[in-house]
Amino acid sequence: MPRTLLVTNDFPPTIGGIQSYLRDFLATLNPQDVIVFASTQDGDAAAEYDSTLPYTVVRWPRSIMLPTPATARQMQRLIREHDIETVWFGAAAPLALMAPAARAAGARRIVATTHGHEVGWSMLPGARQALCRIGKSSDVLTYISDYTRNRLEPAFGSGARWVHLPSAVNLEDFTPPTADEKQAARAHFGLGSGPVIVCISRLVPRKGQDQLLRAMPAVRGRIPDAQLLIIGRGRYEPTLRELAHLYCPDAVIQEARDTAELRLALHAADVFAMPARTRGGGLDVEGLGIVYLEAQAAGLPVVAGDSGGAPETVTPETGLVVRGSSVPELEEALCTLLGDAPRAHRMGAAGRRHVEERWTWEIMGARLREILECDRGQAGVYPTSHASTHSLR
Repeated sequence: MPRTLLVTNDFPPTIGGIQSYLRDFLATLNPQDVIVFASTQDGDAAAEYDSTLPYTVVRWPRSIMLPTPATARQMQRLIREHDIETVWFGAAAPLALMAPAARAAGARRIVATTHGHEVGWSMLPGARQALCRIGKSSDVLTYISDYTRNRLEPAFGSGARWVHLPSAVNLEDFTPPTADEKQAARAHFGLGSGPVIVCISRLVPRKGQDQLLRAMPAVRGRIPDAQLLIIGRGRYEPTLRELAHLYCPDAVIQEARDTAELRLALHAADVFAMPARTRGGGLDVEGLGIVYLEAQAAGLPVVAGDSGGAPETVTPETGLVVRGSSVPELEEALCTLLGDAPRAHRMGAAGRRHVEERWTWEIMGARLREILECDRGQAGVYPTSHASTHSLR
């Protein structure tokens, strides 16, 4: 693989979705072939974290890296000193505006990754011009879902090749539970023996935890012992607790202490549901929703909302898609799965196979390596997403 420089504002130990995405993809590469050029939010924490890594990290001594002449000069120095062939911008906007400077320093390939937040940029005239410049100067633009590509392609233009590069799932971390593991997980959260609906996500309006709470009275009208477990943290928690008092007083709402407790929550469940809905006139949208795939890897049937790229994570065999704004649709989907255990089991088994065949780090890591190695103009080698969806509508 060619020597690659990753240029990013989003890098651990700072916690976030893009940070995790880049960390996990870097783990699929040969560390001898990678240099990271990243901003610094906490100098001591960054130094401690960087010392544990098998690849070199060079820190820009500011909390935010902008495409300024000074930043570009440091990037060019790294390209020349380390014989860099490919520059990978971990988030296309705005740092990929430095792509021409990277080429001037000797980089042969430019890869820029989009994550979905650029949709907001694309709706602003000045920012849209910046995206167009990035598109013209990049060889490859990666995207996480067909939804985000369709929203972004008009702004970025047709100069670069688009490649589907979503996050992936570690199959060893997310597995179907044994009967004993399920029982232990339920005991951990104080749940009874009735069927369990679980939602794992940040506690924000878009994710739809409020709709799950509103749906519970009707669900319990048909399945009296149904239970609801909501795992996450966020600004919406006080509102959700108020709604729980009205609609489902025994709902368990809590933060997960660590990844192990997230896995426990999936082991406790019979159905995973996150009825995400688009808000803010299209600005607040679900880019993909990797948690739907983690749930499928754990052998659960899934109820997904229709926001953005969320429906692309499920197939007709693995889950149901509902309008996140519709409580009746959500109620029907939940009752359909909770009330038909054989069907739910078949969907869960199909979900595990779905992830094994399309969404592993082995698959996505190989795709990234191909992207970093591929010359401009090479055709027909990049896969796109192949999601199909199933709706109650």
